[in-house]
Amino acid sequence: MRRAIRKQTRNDFERRVQRLDPRFAAMKPSARVEQKPWEPPRKTAFKKESPFLMTGLGMILAMSALFAITYPDAFRTLLLQSGWPAQFLGYAMNGAAIISVGLMFLLFGNVVRIFNPNATGRWNAGGLVVGGLAGVMAFNLPATYVEASYAMLGISSATDVLDFAQERTLQFANIDWASVVMVSSSAK
Repeated sequence: MRRAIRKQTRNDFERRVQRLDPRFAAMKPSARVEQKPWEPPRKTAFKKESPFLMTGLGMILAMSALFAITYPDAFRTLLLQSGWPAQFLGYAMNGAAIISVGLMFLLFGNVVRIFNPNATGRWNAGGLVVGGLAGVMAFNLPATYVEASYAMLGISSATDVLDFAQERTLQFANIDWASVVMVSSSAK
């Protein structure tokens, strides 16, 4: 029996690549040149952007830092009411001060980076910066505006929101945080 040998064409090659590696075949030809099959694929950075979440996070961070700096006695009583151990209260206050200063440097550095025309990824932390600025503006609102916004939301103060969040967390997690004890796995 005689076999006919025919010359393979580019279409035959493309069909074979499609059969063996459909993911590679779906790539653009320019991207195929960059890929080296013997190297593992590079992990790409977290691409999903959520500017509203980052803006909210920046606003919460800025407002909480300003609250801790402006009203340290109220912050101390809030920590005690939330169940923070009294012997660690000094550490918490020092930590809040350090975090506030660090947040100030973070936001200032990102503002400088946004306005620097030669910086790469200038708006990567833009949501945090915008949220931080919004938090500073919201923290400095007159009390009448704040009370009117509480009335629109149907609550009496911000502690109602914190109480609701704490109640839902306890229902969700079902953990009594007052009974949590630090343990160590090291030999005694």
